[in-house]
Amino acid sequence: MFKRKLGFAILAVMMTVALVLSGCSKDKSPRDVLQSSITKSADIKSYNFKGSMKIDDFNFPDEDLNATEAAAIVNALKSAELSWTGAYQADPLLMEVNLQLALKGDLAITFNIPVVMTEKKVWVKIPNIPMLPIPETVLNKFIELDLEKLAEESGQPMPKMDVSKSQKFTSDLMAIIFKHIEEDKYLSEVKVKDAGLPSDVDVKKVIQLHMDQTQIEPLINAIVEKIAPEVIELLSKNQEYRDLLNLKQKDLDTAKKELADVKSSDISEALGDMKKELKKFDLKVNYGLDKKDYPIYTDASISAAIESDEVTGSLGIKIVSQTTGINEKPKFDIGEPKGDNVITMEDLESEMGGLFGGFDPSL
Repeated sequence: MFKRKLGFAILAVMMTVALVLSGCSKDKSPRDVLQSSITKSADIKSYNFKGSMKIDDFNFPDEDLNATEAAAIVNALKSAELSWTGAYQADPLLMEVNLQLALKGDLAITFNIPVVMTEKKVWVKIPNIPMLPIPETVLNKFIELDLEKLAEESGQPMPKMDVSKSQKFTSDLMAIIFKHIEEDKYLSEVKVKDAGLPSDVDVKKVIQLHMDQTQIEPLINAIVEKIAPEVIELLSKNQEYRDLLNLKQKDLDTAKKELADVKSSDISEALGDMKKELKKFDLKVNYGLDKKDYPIYTDASISAAIESDEVTGSLGIKIVSQTTGINEKPKFDIGEPKGDNVITMEDLESEMGGLFGGFDPSL
């Protein structure tokens, strides 16, 4: 099956994107620049941010979409653009994000969904969606979710946002990755004026990651043979990292066994099929650093073309993110919702009269 054949490729791409989005800065090698930036990022205690994601190209025949559920979903949103703005502070923890989904075409409409988060609670504002019969009594109010209560009801540990631990884990992860790949084949420094950044982005350095289909095979082999086993070992030796990712040791033991069962012949076969069917793959990411070496800008462009017996077509995605006001007083547009502006999930279910079929927030 096509999805299975490209499984290793998708894993490689995800790890590569994570590599770049985790932090980067001439005198140093790309690896040293990346590690230095990650360390520097650990000093960030507050900031404002904005970004967007847009599908630039989605071209698949209708007959292929009928057999590809995931592709059909994307096709329905191919004219959509997701954007976001927000603010973050570490102490006390407060983060807000205003998500905006704009659908174009004959049924053009825009949804705004503000979300606010503290250490123990999350609030989501109920948007005004014309096609849903949302009562006036709950419209534009915030649903309050108690994370401790949800964790207790689900039997799962309460999720925690620990930026310093996340940065340390990322640094250790990057050290493993760069130990096993030829970094000069993936990363380079480009002149700021040649990077095509927006006029309001003030950076002094730009690191660019560029990867095409010819680089996928060596990366996949490195991941399966060297990187993944060392990452599993890192997590097995560090309880804090396991807690951060909500992983149990038995999960890692299972992953280690499954990885050991992967045969080189299976990898070769999958890569052979991928080479035949993946006609184009291009990933380019510009990563901008300001004068203090803080990572403040990222844009990523991904394009791919596939030709197989099961599905044929092309896809292009553009993602942009920007950070401002690092370690300054962040500008919160919403703040922590309080009073009559807040309702519980039980209140919502009561007002909606079972419209969602008895939604269980613990799931």
